[in-house]
Amino acid sequence: MEKEPAGGVREESLTGEGDKAAPRIAGTQVKHRGLRGSFGEDTVVADRPTTQSNQHCCLSKNSGQATNLARGRPTFQSSNSESRPPTKAVDGNCDGNMEHGSCTHTNLDTEPWWYVDLGIRYAISAVVVKNRGDCCGSRLRGAEVHVGDSKGSSSKSNPLCGPIADTSDGSLSTIYCNGLKGRYVSIVILGRADYLHVCEVEVYGTKLEKEC
Repeated sequence: MEKEPAGGVREESLTGEGDKAAPRIAGTQVKHRGLRGSFGEDTVVADRPTTQSNQHCCLSKNSGQATNLARGRPTFQSSNSESRPPTKAVDGNCDGNMEHGSCTHTNLDTEPWWYVDLGIRYAISAVVVKNRGDCCGSRLRGAEVHVGDSKGSSSKSNPLCGPIADTSDGSLSTIYCNGLKGRYVSIVILGRADYLHVCEVEVYGTKLEKEC
């Protein structure tokens, strides 16, 4: 079992900007100012596991400012390991302990993938990914977030939003997509066989006007 690396605590104060605001999460703790989420304003959100059995980190649960487009949407992954289906990543529960039942998990797949179907195309501003916290977070090494209109194993050909750089146990990563357009938001691990698991995925963006 992999041990959680030692580290300090960092805070980052941020301001929401209406519907286009995306929560920026960095370091071990982040203080959000002006963005009302499930914790309210000026809340310190810990991205490491705590003694609570049902820790929530989803900032938009009760927010009237930023809407998590992924919450409760249809999800799919390359395979299912035991009782850890892809829907666990959009259930609003950010508990990072796999044994508490709110994380996804694939089998040992070659280039495993997970994606959420947003139903229609959006301009995506940011994607927030909660990593597993009880062990094995480094399995996300090299994982990438893609946005586009291809799904399943073809989602790796969608435009790249960005890599998940922080793969420490329990990490929260915000990947900025700068308005990439698409219906499907996916996480893929390229170039190797591995297990893919995440404990929550939030997607922020704006609905597109009518397209030609």
